[in-house]
Amino acid sequence: MSIVKSNCKNMTQANKYVSSIIQSLQEDVMIEDSAIKELIQYHPTKQLNDIEWLKLKTRPPFKQLSLTYKKDGKEDDISWKLCIRNLYGKYSADEEHEKDIKQAFRFEIHKGTKSQFFIQNTKCCIGLCAECKISTRDITIDHYPTPYKKILETFLHENNIKLPKVEVFLNDINEYIIKEKELAQKWLTTHDNQATYRLLCRSCNSRNGSYGY
Repeated sequence: MSIVKSNCKNMTQANKYVSSIIQSLQEDVMIEDSAIKELIQYHPTKQLNDIEWLKLKTRPPFKQLSLTYKKDGKEDDISWKLCIRNLYGKYSADEEHEKDIKQAFRFEIHKGTKSQFFIQNTKCCIGLCAECKISTRDITIDHYPTPYKKILETFLHENNIKLPKVEVFLNDINEYIIKEKELAQKWLTTHDNQATYRLLCRSCNSRNGSYGY
């Protein structure tokens, strides 16, 4: 039995267990923790034997740290949560593909009014949460009052688009983007014509949820 499973009865416990280990690690230092090194072998799509090193590194274009490995001279990141899902028999290739497509639709909207709203309503990346009224750097943009989910679902329905059929690819900054440029532009235009926003701290935003989108 794996180290993680021997310490955790379910995925919830496993996520907390692994998260605590990750938080104790130092950036850009080789990871020697046995539980982490064993866990990554359960990644469902990547062969991670004979890697040169495993570290916590910043993933462009974001600031958060990610598990990163080097193999055959190339660096790539790895989702430890995906490894846990596979370890506990909860991984689905179809579900993961749909998540990639949803990520691609989200990536496209960063080019429009969402980014403009952030710039106009924050100062030095500090914003005021619309719910708890706290000013913080840990600020996010929330679609309000029309949820992002409704905007996307309406767009897909009106254009007779089946989400699993949308082609996406991973660009050079590790983001999934929509392959068809005309579809990407049409989505961005539709979204920006309908979307309005508010600022929420990460805690309030998490409490409201994303409805799977």
